[in-house]
Amino acid sequence: MLRKIINFAFWTGLFSVGASGVAGAAIYYQTLGDLPDVAKLKEVTFETPMKVYSADNKLIGEFGESKRIPVSIDKIPEKLKQAFIAIEDSRFYEHSGIDPIGIARAAIVSVSKGSAKQGASTITQQVARNFFLTREKTLKRKLKEIFISLRIEQVLTKDEIFELYLNKIALGHRSYGVAAAAQTYFGKNLDELTLGQMATIAGLPKAPSTLNPISNPKRSKERRHLVLDRMYTLGFITKDEFEKADNEPYKAEFHSSKLEGYAPYVAEKARLVALEKFGDSAYTDGIEIYTTVNTKDMQAAHDAVFKAVTEYDTRHGYRGALENIDLNKLKAKNEFALENYLYYKDIYHYIKPALVTNVNDKEQNLSAIGRKNEEVIIKFENLKWAAPFISDKRQGPLPKHVSDVATEGDLIYYYTNETGEKVLTQVPQVEALLIAINQYDGAIKAMVGGYDFAKSKLDRTSQSTRQTGSNFKPFLYSAAVAKGININTVFQDEPIKTWDPGSRTWWSPKNTPNRYDGNMTLREALARSKNVVSIRLIRRIGVHNTVEHVQKFGFNVPKSQQVESMALGSVEVTPLQLATGYAVFSNGGYKVEPYLITKIVKNGEVVYTHTPKHADPLAPDRIKNSISLEYNNVEAVADPNSYEQVLSHKNAYIVADMMSSVIYGGEGISGPYYGTGGRAYRTTGRTDLHGKTGTTNNVHDAWFSGYNGHITATAWMGFDTDRDLGYSRFTGPEGGAYSALPIFAEFIRLSQKDLEMAPLPVPEGLGKCTVAGITDWCTKGSGSLNDDDSQSDTQEQNENEQEQSEQAKPEDKIDTSNITDDNIF
Repeated sequence: MLRKIINFAFWTGLFSVGASGVAGAAIYYQTLGDLPDVAKLKEVTFETPMKVYSADNKLIGEFGESKRIPVSIDKIPEKLKQAFIAIEDSRFYEHSGIDPIGIARAAIVSVSKGSAKQGASTITQQVARNFFLTREKTLKRKLKEIFISLRIEQVLTKDEIFELYLNKIALGHRSYGVAAAAQTYFGKNLDELTLGQMATIAGLPKAPSTLNPISNPKRSKERRHLVLDRMYTLGFITKDEFEKADNEPYKAEFHSSKLEGYAPYVAEKARLVALEKFGDSAYTDGIEIYTTVNTKDMQAAHDAVFKAVTEYDTRHGYRGALENIDLNKLKAKNEFALENYLYYKDIYHYIKPALVTNVNDKEQNLSAIGRKNEEVIIKFENLKWAAPFISDKRQGPLPKHVSDVATEGDLIYYYTNETGEKVLTQVPQVEALLIAINQYDGAIKAMVGGYDFAKSKLDRTSQSTRQTGSNFKPFLYSAAVAKGININTVFQDEPIKTWDPGSRTWWSPKNTPNRYDGNMTLREALARSKNVVSIRLIRRIGVHNTVEHVQKFGFNVPKSQQVESMALGSVEVTPLQLATGYAVFSNGGYKVEPYLITKIVKNGEVVYTHTPKHADPLAPDRIKNSISLEYNNVEAVADPNSYEQVLSHKNAYIVADMMSSVIYGGEGISGPYYGTGGRAYRTTGRTDLHGKTGTTNNVHDAWFSGYNGHITATAWMGFDTDRDLGYSRFTGPEGGAYSALPIFAEFIRLSQKDLEMAPLPVPEGLGKCTVAGITDWCTKGSGSLNDDDSQSDTQEQNENEQEQSEQAKPEDKIDTSNITDDNIF
């Protein structure tokens, strides 16, 4: 009887196995037509994010919905591979795609432990699922997964499968593959990871959104322990290695791509260009964009903007701590609470957050705790600037004690100065920018669109239009030279009153300071930024002629702005347009086209290149010195690779030379004078600079544009809102000289520290003439003009102004203007 039972069981089992095999084969061949061609896995190219590089080939930006850094199997550390093997598929190198033993073991563990501690899917099955299938939980999908896995094992080697897996697997925070995860969580390359960090990454595939060390450090730490335990059990690590890794401090935070240079506004501009050119595929097709900026100049530009904004904010007082936190309650939450709080506050490039832990009036310092448990000590010397902010024009009394500034639990920000000391600061409300271009080919060399990209992503260099104030005056003076007015012509620096029939009031533009110094040359008037002389000058030139002339520089002046107040800077432009206009003076009269991108590479193939034209101040002069754009009869054919010349070499040089007096001063009719831009020389020590300050009405905008033979740059400071820069007890009114010029000067100091002086070349045949005892460059030939010419010019302008003044009734002469120097009407 027993024999019959055994025989029955044997044949029944054999039949069942056979039937199962036949059924399995039937199902396999039934679904065979639906199976993908796994041989294509050999041709897999991973979705690779867009990368942006500087001119010196440094990575300055990376963009993509998914972060992925493909890496070959031989570049992945052995311990990291073992960590994945240990926790995901310990028999990977033994099974043929599916692992019945592993499935049985996982089932036993699940029953005995009451929960699923080990996964049943092999690494090969996960590759099949990740590349070819959805995550729907149906029998048909599971069968397909098994069949695809078996087929993958036939087509690929184990190392090829493992390489695909380690590069494809989702590991949280939009990171795919182990190299991306190492960068995201630890800011490291794979070969820099500790064993504990490797185990952390290997523990992520089961539930990357809830087991990652940023979102849930407690659960992630427990998962790390499990991975290390499995590695020890399987003999991959020793007991000492296990204990050391298990006791590693558990710290992780989100890291963006490991950039080699800081240029976020440049990277963002490049991203937008690529998106417009390639669409959404730009984020996945491995696009590489090469820009014109170099990291040295960009660092100098960002440093300059940060320093100037910080100095402005310091002058105007402390607005107090943003928050006050109960430190005991925060620490009581869990061991990660304080670090997590500071982590989310740490978003800026130059300044770091800290929480005040002690205020010591006796020793005159404060103690604070910063990121990663850093102790931050700030001496009274480095916070005594923090007078209470009352308004943009008023500050409270300077503090006498540390306790006047901070209390325990205050969230503060600080930076480290050049001597390594911590200095109290704050997130500024004011904004600033710098844009610098190579005036000879148009390449943008530095572009900082704001104080900090994390604070505001608006690129003010090209996306913000502002009135220019006296930064516009050089274009007016260029129109005067084109009109044949010599720059040593004498004008009156005396008050003006003009009747405005429309408003039935007197317009009376003023200088700032509100003083008038009598007769002076145009050179001195520009250097000292005399508003009333500019008004007299535009009347000599004519508004229509001025508009026609400034259009050569690329300025489109709306009809509503074509008025005499143009002379004081009522024209609205972007900073990039303004810098491009100044480049005409610094390159001999050519209007260049600014560009940021030199080439774009896609899958190793160059798909776009930019070949710029050039400007040569030593080339034959093709332009006449006139208001209208007129050409000389030059026999030589124009260079097709040259930018359009819009200004004669002589005009460009004369105005450029006038702007050197803005910085270095000069000798006038009444003796020596100083220009408004002297700080540029004091900061840089350079003798080859040219430039012009600018301030708009009520100190709403502050400007400085300048150049030498190396570069042309424009700096600006102001608010994005309708708010004026105001007044401080240290400088009085803010303005171009105090607020914007320091940005330009510091940029030049840092970026040209090792560069030789670069004076502009003097055009061939440029002569000088003497007027009112002052010898200067002139456009009326190389001979001398006598004083009578100057006197007749002055007499003519006086008669014109007297005629305008007599049109008004005496009883209507009421001055309602609020015009100040460098201001607009």
